[in-house]
Amino acid sequence: MLLRRDLREAFSDYKYFLNRGYTRKIALEAVTSRYSLSSSEKLLLYRCTHSDKEIQDLRSKIIEHPDEILVDGYNVAITIINARDNDESFLCDDGFVRDLGLGKKKFDKRILDTLFLIAKYATDTKIKCEILLDAQISHSGEIASELRKRGVLANTAKTVDSLLIHSSIPISTNDFLVLNSAKIIYNLTLRVLEKLSVRLVKIPDDI
Repeated sequence: MLLRRDLREAFSDYKYFLNRGYTRKIALEAVTSRYSLSSSEKLLLYRCTHSDKEIQDLRSKIIEHPDEILVDGYNVAITIINARDNDESFLCDDGFVRDLGLGKKKFDKRILDTLFLIAKYATDTKIKCEILLDAQISHSGEIASELRKRGVLANTAKTVDSLLIHSSIPISTNDFLVLNSAKIIYNLTLRVLEKLSVRLVKIPDDI
């Protein structure tokens, strides 16, 4: 995806509308029409742009050194895979990493090893880590079982988002809707990618 100069102006306008209280739908329609955004550009703005208040609210919930975390397994693993592949991954204006793949790599063969990498990072940094996998996704049970064989605490659940939102311990995901409703947040994805020295395109700095 090539980032064009107009996208920076579209970002500024979209953020202005959000700060003024416009809904995402109305704001995005306005800037899409004004700048003739492609579907990918539109999705990029939607996923990576937030109002100042939203960013402030998220930052107030972030913890830097948790004792334990609950991890949105597929969300974090797929985001890391896309970032390592340099596949339309971005460091958004709220400080969280997101991609435009919409979960297309949920059956990627690297999911298991990436989840183990996540768990190893947690262990190395002395964080107790539990990985949650969506039960409705094929092979989640097998992946959780294999992780447990490797000494990783992993479970499947039918309502991962709900468990994360209502968790009293810090949670790790990149899903803004979940982050927005969660109590305590740990930005695990960014920490792992920094450890791996993965360069990320920053929004809006790099557009």
